[in-house]
Amino acid sequence: MSISIGDFFYPYVKFLHGAAYNLHQILEGLGVVSSTFTGRNDAGQIIGTYWSPDEAMVITLGYLMMLSLLLIPLLAAAAFTVSKKRGVFIFFALLFLPGVLNCLGLFPTINYLPIRYTINGVGKLGSEVGLIPLLMLCALTGWAVMVLVYDNLNLTERFRQLYDHFWFPLALVAAVFFVADNGANEDAALLKEATASIQDASAFLLGQIRRYDDYCKVNGLGSLKSCQWSSDSQWTFTHIKEGEASYFIGYAPDDSKGFYAANRRTLSDEDVIAIRTEINDYNQRLCPVKHFSNVISRSSPLSSTCEYVPRGYCSANPDGPPGLVDKNISCHTVALASECIIPWLAGAKPSLKQLSALVSQHDKAKNQRWLYFLAVAVAVGAKVALATTKLCLIDARPVADRRRVFRAARHRLGQCIRVLKRLLVGSGRLAWFAATRVSKLLKRE
Repeated sequence: MSISIGDFFYPYVKFLHGAAYNLHQILEGLGVVSSTFTGRNDAGQIIGTYWSPDEAMVITLGYLMMLSLLLIPLLAAAAFTVSKKRGVFIFFALLFLPGVLNCLGLFPTINYLPIRYTINGVGKLGSEVGLIPLLMLCALTGWAVMVLVYDNLNLTERFRQLYDHFWFPLALVAAVFFVADNGANEDAALLKEATASIQDASAFLLGQIRRYDDYCKVNGLGSLKSCQWSSDSQWTFTHIKEGEASYFIGYAPDDSKGFYAANRRTLSDEDVIAIRTEINDYNQRLCPVKHFSNVISRSSPLSSTCEYVPRGYCSANPDGPPGLVDKNISCHTVALASECIIPWLAGAKPSLKQLSALVSQHDKAKNQRWLYFLAVAVAVGAKVALATTKLCLIDARPVADRRRVFRAARHRLGQCIRVLKRLLVGSGRLAWFAATRVSKLLKRE
């Protein structure tokens, strides 16, 4: 079995690679980084754009590698604080263990990468396995810093109690997040339901419009404005039927007149009235309503042509002027329900826009809360460090045995200064000796 340096470092690189991917997904959701790149030709001109999470993630991976390299001496110093040379030995033994196990083929295969990566994915959190490396790095950072701070600042049990005052309220914040997530899920469900209703209403009306278009062609009514509208409007309702909430908000007409204009830029109010009048005549011709009094009427029987419009799509009253169409159209069978579905679609846009903005805020808050959990991981590491200092009886150590890293660093620094001083003194003496010899030689000449 051949063993290479790559086999040894593979677990560490894969660990950081997965962490970088998940961190990059979160930062891209917050708009901090981007996976979009511009392609340029030899002259420096932009010729296109492309997406590459692999390429964009390299910078994030580089930062994590630098953090890891800084974390190693920090952890070694904390281990020295806990148990001097034995602590440092145990730390490096644990550090090298994954690499050694991988060289022996005993290290398990762990996939830290997310199953999918979403470009500009607001609210996307990567994978739960990929979160583990980041939490470990944050917790280890918190542990090492707290051990060093506790020992080198000569802190005592009083500090542990003060830290508990900061620690326990974190549980209350978790409860707030639970309620926030519950509300976010409800808003997302409402948005999904509202979008589905708009799509279904558009599909229902589109089917009736197509039947009316066929009716116009069979009867040679192509000159009617409503027949022209039935042909032109199919594009609009097809895209609404197939599009998501973002399409409806961005491209659907803002009012009923826009739906009747279809793909035409302008449409007069008289043309809208003419279209609606012709559609009303079509409904009365195919699905006549028989009125017995002002309050009693009978609709045409249900058929493939005459349909009852679902209540959810026909809750809006027809547009004015009064008397143009029956205001109780939702109670009758009709061949073309544009009089109630179109006003309902126009009225649904503001509420859908508001709901979509609320869901977007919730999605962005997910990314922000994810960063909060990393901060909590640092706090957890610090809490464990306080338990470590108590377990190792740091408070009971004599004053001369506290501030181990500071004393060791000061000792090494003193040694370096003394060596440097000796080198300077030796160099000065050598220079003085050389200058003296040169002076004597010059005098002899």
